[in-house]
Amino acid sequence: MYKLINKTISRVLRSPQYLILFVSGICWMRCRHCWYNEEWKDANLQHNQMTFDELSRLAESIPFLHFLSLTGGEAFVRRDIVEVAEMFARKTRLNRYQIPTSGFMTDNIVKATEGILKVNPGIPFRVDVSLDGPEAVHEEVRNIQGGFKNAIATIKALNQLKKRYDYFDVGVITTVSNQNQHAVEETGAIVEKVNPDGEWMVNITRGKPRDPCAIDVDVKNYIQAHQLIDQRIAEGRYKGHGGHLLAQWLSAKNAARRQAILKILKGEMRGGGCAAGSLGGVIFNDGAVFPCEMLEHSLGNIRDYDFDLPRIWNSRRADEIRDLIQDTRCICTQECFLSVSMLIQPRHWPNIVKERIKLMKTTSVEA
Repeated sequence: MYKLINKTISRVLRSPQYLILFVSGICWMRCRHCWYNEEWKDANLQHNQMTFDELSRLAESIPFLHFLSLTGGEAFVRRDIVEVAEMFARKTRLNRYQIPTSGFMTDNIVKATEGILKVNPGIPFRVDVSLDGPEAVHEEVRNIQGGFKNAIATIKALNQLKKRYDYFDVGVITTVSNQNQHAVEETGAIVEKVNPDGEWMVNITRGKPRDPCAIDVDVKNYIQAHQLIDQRIAEGRYKGHGGHLLAQWLSAKNAARRQAILKILKGEMRGGGCAAGSLGGVIFNDGAVFPCEMLEHSLGNIRDYDFDLPRIWNSRRADEIRDLIQDTRCICTQECFLSVSMLIQPRHWPNIVKERIKLMKTTSVEA
């Protein structure tokens, strides 16, 4: 059934509606938990980074794009990031977009963010800043001095922008790894203090990290993070996503997703029904197109298809990979692709509604 669903989605929509686009391979950090590390890039990136003109040709081929994540590396490294964001919004009829960042270069990030908000008025935009623990833990994880103070400064400065642009939102992402799993409660307290009105997204280390030990996480520590968020919701101290009408549905989906990840980690959830390669896709900074970050099967390089994404997305190779994903009942903890997969898996819908009701009760109590 899911083979037919995913093939139909790809044919009707022609291109992914949830696109993770790596616009840079450079990063200010050397995070221990990062899978997009030197070893991975040496083995997988075959060409130079796409230029602005090449990205523009790619955007011209996309009929409509619901969600775009401009990432890397560090997207804010690009001097033309404002122009890239404006160009994609204009050419793809973009509905919503986001940039994840380490938050290290505060002035650069805040200036670029405001520039993006000005050139794309009214389009929901979110910047997610990584925060992996209290100062000593964060800097051990990220291998850079001053990373914690800069990230905090960036979150605070972005929240000032949030007061001026009602279509802007600020999130905080914590990746639970072997190095910071003992500090989940402290991290949650810091996040609540510096980003009280925004979403706290808790990820878990995946892939082959720079430090192989980073992936050794005790599941009880991941559970603790979930419990902290649930407690804040129950006590009316958690607003979650903002900046657009469906924001709280995203927070509800994130809650249901954390529960799904927990089941995957415990071996309690079977694979199958993944929407990678249909609703969701990845393009790396050298133009390689993949159904998902965690898969080794490339659809090809966009440069070899004259930067025509619908053409490569609906190629015979793409159909074969989509079928392979379903045949192998592929399953992982990649948060973005769990999100899009939940949209076509009815088993998750009741839980998303349940979590949305929790947030509605919180809102009514505050009112």
